Amino acid sequence: HDVNAFVHPSSKKQLSRSRFSSRLNLAVYSGSRRKRRRPGIDLYLRSTRNNSPELDYQEEDGMEDDIIDAFPYNAIELTDPSDDSTLSTPSLDNVLGNLNLTVASSSAEQPDIAYFYLKDKIGLSDETMWKITFEAGSVLGLTAKTLDWKISVLRRNMKLSDDDIREIIRKYPAILHKSADKKLAPTILLLVRALDLSKADLRAMIVKYPCIMGYSAQNLLSKVDFFTGTMGFTIDETRKLVVDDPRLMCAAVETGLMPRMGFLHKEMAISMEDLRKIVKKNPRVLLYSVEKNLKEKLISFLVMRLRMESRHVCKLLLAFPELLDYNLEDVILPIARYFMSDLEFSPTEFRSIMLKYPRLMSNSLRKIKHVVGFFRYEFDLDASQVKRIIFQGPQTVALSDDNLKSKISFLRDMFKLDTSEVRKVIVGMPTLLMCS
Repeated sequence: HDVNAFVHPSSKKQLSRSRFSSRLNLAVYSGSRRKRRRPGIDLYLRSTRNNSPELDYQEEDGMEDDIIDAFPYNAIELTDPSDDSTLSTPSLDNVLGNLNLTVASSSAEQPDIAYFYLKDKIGLSDETMWKITFEAGSVLGLTAKTLDWKISVLRRNMKLSDDDIREIIRKYPAILHKSADKKLAPTILLLVRALDLSKADLRAMIVKYPCIMGYSAQNLLSKVDFFTGTMGFTIDETRKLVVDDPRLMCAAVETGLMPRMGFLHKEMAISMEDLRKIVKKNPRVLLYSVEKNLKEKLISFLVMRLRMESRHVCKLLLAFPELLDYNLEDVILPIARYFMSDLEFSPTEFRSIMLKYPRLMSNSLRKIKHVVGFFRYEFDLDASQVKRIIFQGPQTVALSDDNLKSKISFLRDMFKLDTSEVRKVIVGMPTLLMCS
């Protein structure tokens, strides 16, 4: 029906376009920000309320105190339970239709309706619209003008594309709750000034982890102070760290960053200078759990099982800090068991191999077995000879068959050696295989 023809059932008076828009907004989501009445859509969903899911590295005391209603998506019955057909998720257009509301056909005709602004003008998908309804439903009670101003502030200050805007809202719908003038703009200014960020750097951070915009100014400054004050990074180094891995700005200082730094610096006896080098190479080091990751890999495996000293651990992490990225049960332990059981290396010998070739764990167990099989069966070496090659030149496990064959052929042809003589040369000096 035409909006101008909408007649109030009691007064029989014609409603203006703006009054109709506000009534439709009220039907979709009613009430003020602090005292929300249940949305009209709740009558259709018949769903109980629960808390929105936590974000990784989220600090409960650092986020702004927005009240966000969330609905358990998987618990909603969207079709007749007696129907055996496959359940499907209806669009919000269909839901509004079930509310017996009559609306105009385009968002251009109804600029004050948040749903049509987000759906048609911003181009959000049905999935994102549902996520907004479940996690930040009160956004649908805002006017399109208010939403447009918030998005405009984000777009202008970070040079965001339309796809960037959609991605940010999809990951963090609650960003539309934030005041453009009191929250979004001041937070952008704070990050730019504190870290000397360019628009491109800021865009890279916020598109990856838009929840950064939800933290208070004090919270964000405490993280910058941790890197520049406690750890001794320069502003330029801190900027590179957080741009490369924005999750660092989502980690709690007191319960996350400080305990991890303290464990590596005090318990593992890694100097602060070396720790800065390690973190610069792999910032994720400061994001791993002390109990479930760092202690299991560094103490249980390296120190207790391989009998490494603190200086060995420091040397290993300085050379290849990405070691901490590999899963202990699925990657590290199977390779260690193969070396110490099948190839019969002692723990101290395997320690020497890891120190010679810190990137050992970057090779799959299948690849390592294949190279060992090449030496054993194609090059016709016995087990002790293969063991010597691996111990003296562990980097050979990363070489391809073609690489190994070309080097063997080069030695044979260049020095006029027969096969047995080539074997003696390679077993006597395995590092020749690592030369180009």
